[in-house]
Amino acid sequence: MKSGSERRMNLSVVIPWVLTLVTAGVGILEFAVQQQQANRQPFLQKQLELCFQATETTGRLASETNPVEWEKARITFWRLYWGPLSVVEDRAVEGAMVKLGRLVPDHAVSSPQLPMKSLGVPSYELAHAVRQLVSASWKVYLPPLQEKRQEEAR
Repeated sequence: MKSGSERRMNLSVVIPWVLTLVTAGVGILEFAVQQQQANRQPFLQKQLELCFQATETTGRLASETNPVEWEKARITFWRLYWGPLSVVEDRAVEGAMVKLGRLVPDHAVSSPQLPMKSLGVPSYELAHAVRQLVSASWKVYLPPLQEKRQEEAR
């Protein structure tokens, strides 16, 4: 049977080791979490950039009166649609882009009727889908909107 002094000696050896291991474990866990977030940062930045580019482009398609600028926006829309936006979008953004894709001509239009107001509501819907995606991705609270613009457009 061990005496009280032997038990105290064992604890005086064990406790520092346990504390050292716990401290090391917490440090490794914190490093892993920080590294994971650092790895997400470039993706989130690109997602934000492409989403803003998509909403700006569709806004131009809905409101532009200059045929040359409108054609540039049309080309940009299809580039985003078939390429980079597909990498970072979620289902809601994809659905809004598909809806717009049914309305935006996929070929050059010699004399489009500008501004193309029929793209206003779908463009607004894309902006709201992007707002939700960005809010969720960046963990930012954005208060609900009243959606008065959408009501006015109908």
